[in-house]
Amino acid sequence: MVQLGKCRICNRVSETISKEIGLCIDCIRNKPEQAVHFSQNVHAKSRMLFGLPPAVPKDRDGIPCALCANNCKIAEGRTGYCGLVENAGGRLIRYGGTASKGVLEWYYDPLPTNCVAEWFCPGCTGLGFPKYAKMPRAEVGYKNLAIFYGACSFDCLYCQNWHYRRLASKRQPIVSAEELASKVDEKVSCICYFGGDPSPQMLHAIRVSEIALQKSIERRKDS
Repeated sequence: MVQLGKCRICNRVSETISKEIGLCIDCIRNKPEQAVHFSQNVHAKSRMLFGLPPAVPKDRDGIPCALCANNCKIAEGRTGYCGLVENAGGRLIRYGGTASKGVLEWYYDPLPTNCVAEWFCPGCTGLGFPKYAKMPRAEVGYKNLAIFYGACSFDCLYCQNWHYRRLASKRQPIVSAEELASKVDEKVSCICYFGGDPSPQMLHAIRVSEIALQKSIERRKDS
């Protein structure tokens, strides 16, 4: 049975209207101010289910985070948009995304991966061999270290990876940069950072990369 949605502005009913958002394409295009109001409410509702701020905090007397493009200004007792930063007693406390600890899950993804099996992925094409790839073709037999970060600077309502919000709300699991970098063995050809997106935890991603690169250099010297 076809589910019909109803536009909250013009009352039009159609199968092409999202039942949850409730906006038709004509009103989105021709009445953007009204449409944004309704869509923002839907976004806020979806975030509040996980205890995340409904909008990017811009408190006048808040402390600026300045780690990602949202540039949150966080009032005392409140959290940043990502959910991992809190103003506690006039001081920002980071529960993840520092150089030493990140909120994330990880796994090995065999190459060539179906994640980004395109011309720009050395693991799938051998592009840049031998500096950036281990083989002049798809790196069959190798793998990438896939890192799923539990925070995001965006708020895509129908994100396929929406469960990053569970990690953000629990601020778990926490993995140190050293522990994560130790997962890079001789069969890991690359590291893939995603989630969520890495920007709220970029300090952690950079540190992991630095440690992993150094280990790779040392491994080559010993071989």
